[in-house]
Amino acid sequence: MKSLLNTKATQILSVGSVDGILSAAAVLRNLADENCEIEFCQAFTVDKVNPQAWQANRKVVFVDLAVNNRDESMTVDFIKRILDAGHEIVGILDEHNAKDWQRVCQTVGLDFDGLEIKPVSQDEGKIKSSGALFHSLFWDEVDEHTRQLCQAADAGDRMDFSTHFGRIVNEAVKSRIADDSRRVYMAKHFAKNAEADSTIQGWMAEYQEILANHEEILAAAEDLGDGILRVNAVGKTVDMTTLMGRLYRQCKVAIVVGESYNKALGKKTTQHGFGIPRGAGDLLTVIKDVVPTASGFAEKVNVDPEYGKAAVEAARRWLTAT
Repeated sequence: MKSLLNTKATQILSVGSVDGILSAAAVLRNLADENCEIEFCQAFTVDKVNPQAWQANRKVVFVDLAVNNRDESMTVDFIKRILDAGHEIVGILDEHNAKDWQRVCQTVGLDFDGLEIKPVSQDEGKIKSSGALFHSLFWDEVDEHTRQLCQAADAGDRMDFSTHFGRIVNEAVKSRIADDSRRVYMAKHFAKNAEADSTIQGWMAEYQEILANHEEILAAAEDLGDGILRVNAVGKTVDMTTLMGRLYRQCKVAIVVGESYNKALGKKTTQHGFGIPRGAGDLLTVIKDVVPTASGFAEKVNVDPEYGKAAVEAARRWLTAT
């Protein structure tokens, strides 16, 4: 059985998923100094984090933060900046890939074996979330509140938000998903409290309005045939994960007409977002054959409106051929 950290964390850097938020709350409750600060980011946004702006001599714990597998040098540079700013990394509570972290640590001269919390690899064992990793390390030494945080974090990483904490955090975040201040507030709140306060309840109420938007959007869905559905979400706030999940129960290819910010033009523009369920194929390659400007990845493809019809027909041919 591993003892709780000898070195209390004074700085947490966490991913903003439900798993990340609730696992960070568990760290705050059990492994952190009472004045510990917390910040949220993603593996591909660590270049925006400024360790020079932190208070001096921080003891840092990462939560749910993987090495950037598309640009490992970004993670390497980030770790160097933390160390050069005079801070100490004491733990990496992450389940994605321990070998990636070992390689980064070796590159920057950080003693991987000296970490008080070490990452694991989810493809080599039963631990599939940061919450599950916390559970495996500290389960016998923490209270029931912490155990529920860990269980909800693990469930949330599998898209199960039916737990007490998972439902609250998911709804409160999704109503303004880009607002990290909500994540900070909830991690700190649930480190000490089991129930949502009036502020969090207000955020949850906003999410109910989003669910009402989903019903309107789905009611007006266009059936384009061959398992393709198109919906129009322009001007409406949505939870894209939940909306796409609903669509995938009704079709093979879902198209959401919506708006996104175009950096080149400096304004929002309309986009047609094509989606298929995870593991269903490589739709990006299919569509790029006829629309070279299409962007995204295998299961999520963005197309400018003028190429929407061509993209639909490419998806149709793909569906009928498979």
